[in-house]
Amino acid sequence: MKISLILIISLLYLRSSRAQSQTLNLGGAAPKGYYAEMPYEFIGGKIIIKAELGGKLRRFLLDTGAPVAISKELSAELKADLIYNNMIRDVNGVADSAAVVRLGHIRLGNIDFVDIPAVVVESDFYKCFDIEGVIGSNLFRNSIITIAGDRRQIIITDQPDKLKLNPKSSVPMITTGKNNQQSNPFIKVTLKYGVGMLLGFDTGDSDFLRFTDDYMMQLQNKGVYDIVSKGYGANSVGLFGLQAVADKYLLKLSAITIGTARFNNVITETNKGGLPAMGTKLLEYGNVTLDFIKGKFYFDAHKPVHDLNRKIWPFQPVVSDGKLVVGLIWDKSGNSVKPGEQITEIDGQAYPSVSLCEMITSKQPLLAGKESAVIQLKDQQGKSRKLLITKN
Repeated sequence: MKISLILIISLLYLRSSRAQSQTLNLGGAAPKGYYAEMPYEFIGGKIIIKAELGGKLRRFLLDTGAPVAISKELSAELKADLIYNNMIRDVNGVADSAAVVRLGHIRLGNIDFVDIPAVVVESDFYKCFDIEGVIGSNLFRNSIITIAGDRRQIIITDQPDKLKLNPKSSVPMITTGKNNQQSNPFIKVTLKYGVGMLLGFDTGDSDFLRFTDDYMMQLQNKGVYDIVSKGYGANSVGLFGLQAVADKYLLKLSAITIGTARFNNVITETNKGGLPAMGTKLLEYGNVTLDFIKGKFYFDAHKPVHDLNRKIWPFQPVVSDGKLVVGLIWDKSGNSVKPGEQITEIDGQAYPSVSLCEMITSKQPLLAGKESAVIQLKDQQGKSRKLLITKN
């Protein structure tokens, strides 16, 4: 039973009717000709780096699916100049207004970035990871960034000659467009029968693949996936809270190819809103380089073919109001559980209350390595019952 809190801060993006005048693609590194190597922490599938801001070294989430963002407290401390106010959306498409301010100076390693726009947002999830904001794609739009998962290292440069890049392992990467005001990277991957697909690369998402109903419908006559199961509920938490309850589909994509690497039997689930993307689980299978300058995405795979087929539990839990509850239910569970029922015990371990921060930063998901479990449920009337669940 994996706690599937898919995306906490990622896919924070700007929506404006005045795209050209209200872009986040401003500022940059000074001077040119830079190169820096930085270590990072990997917590709950999130990449945490350190950056100097306001004369202090601070912790930030590295999120290629978002723009630079800072907390309200940090904005007040820096006395950051307001540029404008606008609407932002989280991964689930939920919108809210936010201020956009100018950060006069950010240092990553030995590289100075000046006059970078940043969205001011407040989130309890910042506290979970002990961060003060997000370092996002608008800062990297004139750079090349390598994320080496095998050694937990990031390289930032504008000099491709200092990197060992194999053209055969690359695919096109798009960061422009009238609705891309923050240089989010979108990569071109290939499915079965040579069908092409455009996906975001989003390091704010800890999953391998995030999919949508819209993409599923576009591909329904291409023969590239099978519907494994249909479900109902909610299991994704965005910046502005839990997604709305809706129908979901569990899909198995026959193959996804990125450069010279192929992934077979990719299991993913659909969402009503948001944008499809690949997340940090890709780093388990190789290192990536995002060349924002030439529009290339490199995937240096540890081996050429990976089989991602896996079993699933009949439902997925979420944390709601400090309790572990049933979130998403797949149809194979029948009528044995209902959305919102509290999970009070798993294999004899009591869960009277649950911290969302503990769940999303945990190194091991619940029931890691198990094929079955006995859970105790409490329904809306307060009645308890035990249920044996099995992965299949």
